[in-house]
Amino acid sequence: MLRWIVPLSLAALPAIASAAAPLPASAWWEKVTIRMTGDGEAQGCQYQTSRPAGAGADCKVVGASGAPAQAASTKDGYTTITFERRFNPGSALPGDADLQAGEKLLGRQVLALAISPAGKVNGCKVVDSSGDTGLAYGCDEASAEQFSATGAAASAMDRHGFLTILVYGHSEHVV
Repeated sequence: MLRWIVPLSLAALPAIASAAAPLPASAWWEKVTIRMTGDGEAQGCQYQTSRPAGAGADCKVVGASGAPAQAASTKDGYTTITFERRFNPGSALPGDADLQAGEKLLGRQVLALAISPAGKVNGCKVVDSSGDTGLAYGCDEASAEQFSATGAAASAMDRHGFLTILVYGHSEHVV
């Protein structure tokens, strides 16, 4: 059931990709968790981040009709799908994702980034990819991001880091 929900849910994920503030150059994470009923109707979402409070983004789920999702009964159960980005500066490839008990990894992609002193992504390469579902976030989207500038005292060389994109889900049956 989780596999067919992911492509539908990716369209409801503007919060991560549209944050207006530049992304920090230090380690950070952000995620959007969408809760759906057993019949696949989105019920709402939650946005979380390690970034400063002022950098938050709005989290809204739009149903297939284009209208905001409304709460409904979860008599058959519910599913949560989480879309997460993690940035790790430096040259060390990040380890595998630590998922909680009951969560299933649906997709993972790791991008190696070169970030200019001005904060522009000027180099990107997919270095690892796994999971059952393709991800709609790659080098084109990462290159559109802006990271915070390094400042005048910084080196003129590019900074390097890894951006990990995760999609994972959790289903529970409610009696």
